[in-house]
Amino acid sequence: MRPAVPGSGTVGEPTPEDPPDLASEDPASSHEQDTGEAAEDQASTSRSGLGAVLQDEEFSVSDAIGGPRGIAESVLPTLLFVVLFVVTRSVMVAAVAAVVVVLVLLVARIVQRQSPATVLGGLLGVALGAVLAIRSGEGSDFYWPGIVTNAVSLLVLLTTLVLRRPLVGIFVGLLDPRVKDWAEDPDARRVYTRATLLFVGLYVMKLAVQLPLLLTGQVAALGAAKIAMGLPAFAVIAYLVWLMHRGLLARRERR
Repeated sequence: MRPAVPGSGTVGEPTPEDPPDLASEDPASSHEQDTGEAAEDQASTSRSGLGAVLQDEEFSVSDAIGGPRGIAESVLPTLLFVVLFVVTRSVMVAAVAAVVVVLVLLVARIVQRQSPATVLGGLLGVALGAVLAIRSGEGSDFYWPGIVTNAVSLLVLLTTLVLRRPLVGIFVGLLDPRVKDWAEDPDARRVYTRATLLFVGLYVMKLAVQLPLLLTGQVAALGAAKIAMGLPAFAVIAYLVWLMHRGLLARRERR
């Protein structure tokens, strides 16, 4: 995927023959420029994740995982916690450092006027995990929020399948107007049911691998499993869903 990069407004630099007149600068024009840059930043941010790649003619791994920033926001807190815990054997040091790095990432998004929603969710999970780990003194407790989140996600996915409204179908129907009528199309329902089952399988594997590691206190192994089964696994699933979605669109065009 193509990396999602923050938008940046380009202002023409003044030439020596035409020096800037700061006193006559139009505040309204400056405000419009700032607003335009903010909107461009927001648009660039929205071009990442599964929703972006589903509408592209070519699959972009970078877009699917949110580009370099998405990787940093997903991997850095866990990686930092694992490394510092292994090196210092201090739950306090590792947990506080993980929270601090998420705060830095959050401030960076706010300063660049980008949506902080994804980082806020990560901050909540990391902060709660840090509190649990510090209170118990067990590094493995840092991962409890992630385990619970995986379990809830699995329950939601299964519920939508039971209700015959697979979550991937709902999600794609909102993002791609070409398939907004997916619920009335038997072919589309089958496609998005299979796509939802892929995510069910991913969350089942996460719980099957990570829960035993958590219960046995394998902090380093749990951190490695969390990272490996995070963005890399999601990118594979996103690619498969993209292929299924493109196949459905192709069949619709032939009808």
